[in-house]
Amino acid sequence: MTFQIITLYPHHLSDPLFENICNLVRNQKQKLCAIQDQQDNTIIQHDEDLAVLEKSVLYVRKSYKYLYNKLEKKSADGLKRFLITGTSGIGKSCFLIYVLIQLLCDDVTVIFQPLNDKYFYCFKNLTVTRGTYDDFLSLLGSPTTWYLADGAISPKLVQATTVVSLSPNGIATKDFQEFEKRHPVEYYMGPWTLEELLSCRKHVFPLVPKEIVTNLFHKAGGVPRYVLQNVEVSIRNVIGNNIGHEGRPDAKEMEIVEKEACKRIELAISETDDFDKIIKCFTENEGTYVEISNRIVHRIPDETHCDYHYEWASAYVFDRIQERLEEKAWVDCLHKIRIMRNPYEASARGFLFECYAIHLFRTGNQKFEVRKLRGEEKDQFSIHRKPNAGFVRNLSDLLKYSGENIVIVPDKQNFGAVDLFVTPNCIFQVTVSEHHPIKQVELTKVITSMPVYISDQNAKIQLYFVVPDDIYDKFEHQIYTTRDKDSNEDRKVLRIDSAIKNVEQWALKVQINPILEE
Repeated sequence: MTFQIITLYPHHLSDPLFENICNLVRNQKQKLCAIQDQQDNTIIQHDEDLAVLEKSVLYVRKSYKYLYNKLEKKSADGLKRFLITGTSGIGKSCFLIYVLIQLLCDDVTVIFQPLNDKYFYCFKNLTVTRGTYDDFLSLLGSPTTWYLADGAISPKLVQATTVVSLSPNGIATKDFQEFEKRHPVEYYMGPWTLEELLSCRKHVFPLVPKEIVTNLFHKAGGVPRYVLQNVEVSIRNVIGNNIGHEGRPDAKEMEIVEKEACKRIELAISETDDFDKIIKCFTENEGTYVEISNRIVHRIPDETHCDYHYEWASAYVFDRIQERLEEKAWVDCLHKIRIMRNPYEASARGFLFECYAIHLFRTGNQKFEVRKLRGEEKDQFSIHRKPNAGFVRNLSDLLKYSGENIVIVPDKQNFGAVDLFVTPNCIFQVTVSEHHPIKQVELTKVITSMPVYISDQNAKIQLYFVVPDDIYDKFEHQIYTTRDKDSNEDRKVLRIDSAIKNVEQWALKVQINPILEE
């Protein structure tokens, strides 16, 4: 009798956490398919931990569903390479697991490449196999296969529909350029809202106290790595199982945990003391500074997730940076704004111009030329030296400021239509673009929360567009927009809301270029 010896190579053994994903889809397929059609943030829960997450719960953001829908439609149109990027720690890897789950619900063959793992994982017929790239070469050569590469700096160039999730510091490397030469469709993932973080805390990170989440959000911004994940690690490292009364950290323990969780943010702030370093954050060819920028400057996508602009991670970060920048640095900032003319620098130029404009308002002793955008009226707008300053996190905070000439900086997360207030009745939007439409719903919410409007609904509200001198003379009256229900795109409003009928639009000139003497 002849016996055949079969050798089972170790790399063909699978990972239990990836097998758990197959089990999840097998047991909850109908429910998982329905999640994609639901409009709100939802959760996917399993009995066992899932790969990459190392948690049994996946928090599914509304944006995940939007982006997955985009991937489906674009791939059906014949596009085969996609890049998902955004601020580091934003949840791109979690999104890739959501994509994997939805593809498995549709019985698609998927090859998954985890971050820093030499093995690939093949999902076919709800069975997962681990192997090398060569093991799955034939499947990766099929256009019906999907290849998901998590954090891959050198993703494989294959015929399979490819989705790479990668942070900006990974994109900045030379190794990634071969993939980028293939012109992948890029989508940007945005920071989380406080509501999303608190909901995720409840379902995924219950060990993390709500107070710490809120405090860190206002310091680090909407990045779950800093606000949730690092905090959980800090609690386990600093406190262990000896948590204070009633299973929660006491005041001293919370202070230690917050400080530990904020270390990388504070380090990034301490290393940013001039605008040269901030500029390098935007060039995406200086790996060190791109890594720093991800902690203090966030990429905020537009509603299509196809483009983005820069914002400080939080008002706290901006205040700390301002403290470190001397007057010479602001002169340098002005010079940078002057020379940034290329279209690909528009987002960075807009960010720096907003920083500079807010700095002028907050330091004061300024007179600006202004003109009304309907009619011929011209005037001056003055800010006295070192004006009273305020900060508002939400609309109700506006009620705290009933005095005059108070410069108020709002939390950008909650004030989409405003960059600055000057009490009692002045609203400011900072822009370097000649076209800056206003979302009527957002502006209405702001105006109806202003003390001056609450006391007199016929009060005149002045909306100033703060613009550089090179577009001041040609800047025109801006339209109010709303979201069209059919196309899901912004369009001009058909009827002006009563709350903004008394709004006057003005342009305010910030002199960027040197004034030439005649």
